Amino acid sequence: MPKLLSLKNDFVFKKIFSQDQEILIDLINSVLRLPEESGIVSVTVKNPEILPDEIEKKFIILDVRAVDQEGKEYDIEIQVRQYENYPKRTLYYLCRMYGDQLNKGENYAALCPVIGIHFLDYEQFPDNPDFHYHFFLRDTRYPNLSLTDDISLHIFELPGIERSMKHRDKMQEWLYFFNHAHEEGENTMEAHYSNPMIKKAYDALQFLSADEKARDLAERREKALKDEAMFLEEARNLGRKEGRKEGKKEGKEEGRKENQKETAINLLKMKILTEEQISQASGMNITEIEKLKSELEV
Repeated sequence: MPKLLSLKNDFVFKKIFSQDQEILIDLINSVLRLPEESGIVSVTVKNPEILPDEIEKKFIILDVRAVDQEGKEYDIEIQVRQYENYPKRTLYYLCRMYGDQLNKGENYAALCPVIGIHFLDYEQFPDNPDFHYHFFLRDTRYPNLSLTDDISLHIFELPGIERSMKHRDKMQEWLYFFNHAHEEGENTMEAHYSNPMIKKAYDALQFLSADEKARDLAERREKALKDEAMFLEEARNLGRKEGRKEGKKEGKEEGRKENQKETAINLLKMKILTEEQISQASGMNITEIEKLKSELEV
């Protein structure tokens, strides 16, 4: 049997969870901790296709976008690389999903909740001991007072599950599976997991891993992610050099901003990425990138 592909590869993750409604439903219900009698019963994946150019294109997120029987929308993704402005990018996409539900002139009452479910293979909040964070609009003094729960985000830090997990619940089994699926065998599956949907996901992973075309695409995606990380680090290193020069003159904060600016300049000159992708990579906002591009005339 060929070596199993890793579920941390976003191509593999999307293939598994966009093609089987049952395991996607189980994953969402586990995240939301919904009991069987009130859980999600059906979902439709809105973006099941993976276009050929998405496999090797830089700064593309292969996410799963789904809608359930009540109209609630979900953005589900796994990430192995860390962006400086990940929180802003995430909020932007969730808000855009929310706003895109309405056609011109429609009533705001028609808006349905949008829920982000993100699995990160790094620690976004390294100074905190937990591995699961849930964000939504609450008053700072009165946490029980909600403006709306229509936009919320679940973040799971996969490295944290290993040190935090003592007694596995349904969600923690999924997280452990994401970390170890590629290492599992038929014997260890029964010992490690009680959820039949995880066993079904494992069978799907075995089938996908045996597909030569899928393996090739997964390997190309893995290479693209590594090349992207190296590409970005080179641009940042060039930016840091210029930023340090300015930082000596104008202080730490100005040096950081100059670092971002120089990184953006380097990426603009390469003429490979879109303004949105450069924003993700550098930490500058879209307006700043567009202004910089106009100044450079590139």
